[in-house]
Amino acid sequence: MQFIVRSGSSAAWRRFVAAALLAGGAIATTAQAAIALAPLYAGSFEAGRGADATFLQIDGSWHGSTVLWDEQSKTYGSGAAIGSFGWGTGLWGMADWTATQAAAHGAGGPPIVRSWSGIVDTINFGNAPYNTDYEARWGAAALVPLFTAATAADAQENWTSAFSGYIRVTEAGSYNFSVLNDDGFFLRLTGAQGATQEIFRDFLNPRERNGFGEDLDLSAGLYAFELGSWNRLQAGVVDLRWNRGGSDGWDLVPVTNLMSASQVPEPAPLALLAAALAAGWAERQRRKQTASRA
Repeated sequence: MQFIVRSGSSAAWRRFVAAALLAGGAIATTAQAAIALAPLYAGSFEAGRGADATFLQIDGSWHGSTVLWDEQSKTYGSGAAIGSFGWGTGLWGMADWTATQAAAHGAGGPPIVRSWSGIVDTINFGNAPYNTDYEARWGAAALVPLFTAATAADAQENWTSAFSGYIRVTEAGSYNFSVLNDDGFFLRLTGAQGATQEIFRDFLNPRERNGFGEDLDLSAGLYAFELGSWNRLQAGVVDLRWNRGGSDGWDLVPVTNLMSASQVPEPAPLALLAAALAAGWAERQRRKQTASRA
């Protein structure tokens, strides 16, 4: 199992993570005060209407996984590509998630057999095997939109999810985020000047809820986010929740706090206002100069 907590995005940190992954080890973090992360867009914004989402299912017989496997030690991260083994079909980790997203845009990779894109109210999805076997333990999940009630359970495997947009914070304070995942995931938050906080769990893992090792000190505004997950066989789930102010439980991030990219003008609203004011000022100056020459 890999559970990585990353603070910042320095080249030194990326090299450290890469070395740890190759070694097949996990990175532990030490307890510290909440990490300050300024919003990408500060201020107040209208209520969100949901996040952008894409679900993809690949052909489960695909033999192209580039995730590395050491057959002697039975560990991920070194050795030969899993796709080179006779048993190595389907999705096995983040590298295959990336290949699947590329394939959806015509860049080759695993054959896509089902796809769905749209805006979702909350991030809480699983397949039928998950709800059948684990609803009592972890809570019910909406059926992945790739499938219907008539889809056979063994046809609900080898799928990925990709969510993106903005998390809208209305009250400054201490926050944490967690992802219930099976088999793996990554979650990345981006704030001012490209600063990021990221957690991920590569390869195949038992279902678990994983959060940031330290709380995040957030201000009012919008934080860009990206969440990806993958499921190979049997039960699969992805579920995004937050914890505010050190409370005991995890709550689904509400629809009003999830914003699609289409809901946020580019450049940001404040930048548009500044540009409009600047244009108005320039026009007034031009008119004054024209009048003075007349």
